[in-house]
This record gives sequence, structure tokens and C-alpha cells, in this order.
Amino acid sequence: MPRFSLWILFTLALGFVVALAPASRVIAQDAGETEAQVAVDEPAEENGLAEEGEHSHAAEDHPASPLLNVDVGAAIWNLLIFAAVFFILAVFVWPPILKGLQAREEKIRSDLEGAEQSRVQAETLRAELDKQIGDAQSQVQAMLAEARRDAEVAGQKIVEDAKSEAERQRERAVADIETAKKVALSEMAGQTADIAMTLAKQVVGRELKADDHADLIRQSLDRLPSNN
Repeated sequence: MPRFSLWILFTLALGFVVALAPASRVIAQDAGETEAQVAVDEPAEENGLAEEGEHSHAAEDHPASPLLNVDVGAAIWNLLIFAAVFFILAVFVWPPILKGLQAREEKIRSDLEGAEQSRVQAETLRAELDKQIGDAQSQVQAMLAEARRDAEVAGQKIVEDAKSEAERQRERAVADIETAKKVALSEMAGQTADIAMTLAKQVVGRELKADDHADLIRQSLDRLPSNN
């Protein structure tokens, strides 16, 4: 895993630095001794030949140090300590840390997947709601159109029924008028016949017979103007 590899590289680099620390200390110590020896030798040269012997004696007591003098024993001990620390870290420290990091990564990944699923579900639900709203609006429009058609049909039926009823009432009124006219003419004919009989009786001086009475009625009706 990437993090585990980084931990190993970091630990190896740290161990390498720790292992080389004694050699660095030896080099620094030799350099310090050399500088001190040079500082002591410079006054001896100024004092002449008398002090030259002392300078040679000091040079013999302090031979020149090599450029690199590594303490092998200290390096080995440092490597052993590093190996022990590396083993302890690899067995007891790194696994819990890596386990915690993996658990955190899994939780973050799970949260992201859950958020994505929630987003997809929300979009699906919104699309379904939009579809339902569109269907409801279409149904409402269809119901309104049907209601308007029903109202128009009902209105036309009411108008037609009213026209039919008015026509029936008109025909009934015409029939009633015709009947009343016939009754009035019949009554008028009877009254006219009575008057004619009375006048004829007075003029002729005798009573008309039934045949004469019928003839007078027929003649009177023929003289009446026709209203048809």
C-alpha cells in the first residue's frame, strides 16, 4: 500500500542517518583536534628553532587523523537498535495506525457512495414527482374539457327542450283557440237561429217547421264569414 511504503522508506532513511551519526561525530572530533594542534604550532614557529623541537614532539604525539574514521562497533549497535525499533514499529505500531487509516478511508468511501446513492435516489424521486404532476395536470385538463363539453351538451339539450316545450304549448294554444272558436260559432249559430225564428214568426205570422228551422240555420251559417 502507498502509505505503508512511505512509512518503510521514512524509517529506513532515519535508520541510515542514525547509523552514520557516530562517523560524523568522529570526523568532527578529528577536525577539532587538528585545528587545535595548528593553533599550538603557529607560536612555536615564531619563537624560532628552540621551539621547533617541541613542535616536532607535539606533532609526533598527535598524528594526523584520516579523513574518514567510522566507528564500526557503534554503527553495528545503531543498526541493531534500528532493527529492533523497526521490528517493534512494524509489529505493534504500524498495523493499528494503518488499520485506523484504512477504516477511515473505508468510512469516507462509504459516505461518498451513500451520498451518491442518495443523490441518484433524489433525482429519480424528483423525476417521478415531475411525471406525476404532469399526469395530474393532463388529467385535470381532460376533466375540464369533458366538463365543458358536458355543459355545452346539457345547455343545447335544455335549449332544445325549451324550444320543444314552447312549440307544444303553441300548438296546444292554437288547438284551444280553434276549439273555442268552434264552440263560439256553435253557440252563435244557436242564438242566431232562435232570433231568426222569432223574427220569422213575427213576420210570417206562423211558426216555422223543423225543416224550415234547419234551412234558416244553414243559410245563416253560410252567410257568416269564414276565419280559416
